[in-house]
Amino acid sequence: MFMRSEGSVILMSAEENECVWSREQSRQCVNGVKWELESLLPARTLHFVERIGEQYMCPVCNSVVLNPHQAGCGHIFCYQCIRTLMDSQTSPKCPLDNMLIKSDEVFQDNCCRRELLNLEVYCTNASSCSHKITLRHLQDHLKCCEYESVECSNQGCAEETHRKDLLEHQQSVCSFRLELCTHCRKAYPLAQLKKHGAICPEAEVDCPKCVQRIRRNKVHEHVVECPEEETDCSYRKYGCSTRAKRALVQVHEKTEFNHHVLLILESNSKLEKQVEDLQQDLVHRHSVLQDHSLLVNTLDREVTKCDRTLTGHSCTLEEQRECVSSVQQQLQALRCVLGADLGQDQLQSLRASLDSLRQRVDEAEALREHLGVLEQTAQRHSRLLSIHVEQLQSNEERFRHLESTSYDGKLIWKVREYRRRKESGAPLSATPFYTSRSGYKLSARVYLGGDGPGRGTHLSLYLMLMRGDFDSLLPWPFHQPVVLSVLDQSGGRNHLTMGFTPDPDNDSFYRPRSEANKAAGYQLFVSHANLETPKNAVYVRDDTLFIKVQVDTVGLEDL
Repeated sequence: MFMRSEGSVILMSAEENECVWSREQSRQCVNGVKWELESLLPARTLHFVERIGEQYMCPVCNSVVLNPHQAGCGHIFCYQCIRTLMDSQTSPKCPLDNMLIKSDEVFQDNCCRRELLNLEVYCTNASSCSHKITLRHLQDHLKCCEYESVECSNQGCAEETHRKDLLEHQQSVCSFRLELCTHCRKAYPLAQLKKHGAICPEAEVDCPKCVQRIRRNKVHEHVVECPEEETDCSYRKYGCSTRAKRALVQVHEKTEFNHHVLLILESNSKLEKQVEDLQQDLVHRHSVLQDHSLLVNTLDREVTKCDRTLTGHSCTLEEQRECVSSVQQQLQALRCVLGADLGQDQLQSLRASLDSLRQRVDEAEALREHLGVLEQTAQRHSRLLSIHVEQLQSNEERFRHLESTSYDGKLIWKVREYRRRKESGAPLSATPFYTSRSGYKLSARVYLGGDGPGRGTHLSLYLMLMRGDFDSLLPWPFHQPVVLSVLDQSGGRNHLTMGFTPDPDNDSFYRPRSEANKAAGYQLFVSHANLETPKNAVYVRDDTLFIKVQVDTVGLEDL
């Protein structure tokens, strides 16, 4: 056996005709031209069918030549061997004939290379595969050899197996193969299937309270209908205190009908009393409003009087200024006269005139101070008048709101000037209403000329959830059924009605973070043709339309 010191090529005994070629030597090249053996996989053991001739043996490594190069003496060397020989010696010589090797006489022996590539070898998987092929076709054979080791293509699997066993491995053995979940029928890797089964939304689970089995993603819905779940009587808001399992509560509601009717009547009486109190409060507020109006009128008259007084004093002030100017002139004249000799009578007269002038000046100063006081009084009255006007407007707005607001989840909305508002295309919003005095705050919005795909052809009608004072005490998201209607004014009660149950995944029914949520409803509620020219109803009369919004308040707790 001969072995190269680098460990890259091993020549077995001549009887076995075997050779191991490494990836490093198969990639040797000269002048940038690579040899065909570069494409062989690393650590392949090649078994030649026939004995290797001496002409294919390198005289330096005594192994089969790799990337054969011929020297000037005619002997063939491995490219790496002859290059090492020339780099390590100043005057390299051939080991066979001791002739000097010149670098310009060394060339790649393509003839020898072709002969080597045409030699027959056994498949490198010879322990299982019995194919014999020429060296140049070995790699093509390995691409389809049934006994070649290949890696599993399932994502996450790094196992290798024979090509002939690959399909069975992928479909039956591989722990990363895809299998269908028996519940949701979606494919998952086998290693993850058990973990998925514990959270699969379509898997059936036992209800913790009753004997039913329900899908995991329906557990929340089942809670609101589970017969073993504790719940309140639906007449709780009227005063019934019964709380038991849902099945027993349903029996209770059927058997205690008379009692519940009495509770409703009692609640209705209380409501009527509240309405009466509200009406009395409204009358009282109206009286207060009238008093405020009288006060405003009185203040208005006082301000007018002050304006006239200011005007009069302005004229008086001008007169006093002229008088002071006259006095100054007289004083100047007196200074001139005092320089001369005056008689006793004249001096007394002058003193009297001077005293009179001083008195008039004092009166002018007093009038000026009084004018300043009047100006301050007028400004104070003006501010009070502005405050009373704002309070009056606020009270009027509050009274209108109290008169139109409902607290039973029902809104009747009268929309006037239908034709003009339809042509304008602008949205209209109704006065807010409530499901109870401490319940949800809602409003309606209508596009008479249509919205989105219904623009110009349909009426669009929506419901909006608004931010209320009791939102922190209410359950969210909002889930009460809603019915939207356009009312028939002919008396035939052929109302146009559409209803919906809120989608818990829709942001429009979550607790409002701003003044109002995005509206939800119908862009194509009713076409203009069916609305304006119906066959058996009247929806638009005297250019007026009536819209009704009804929220189902059953199940809502009255705080």
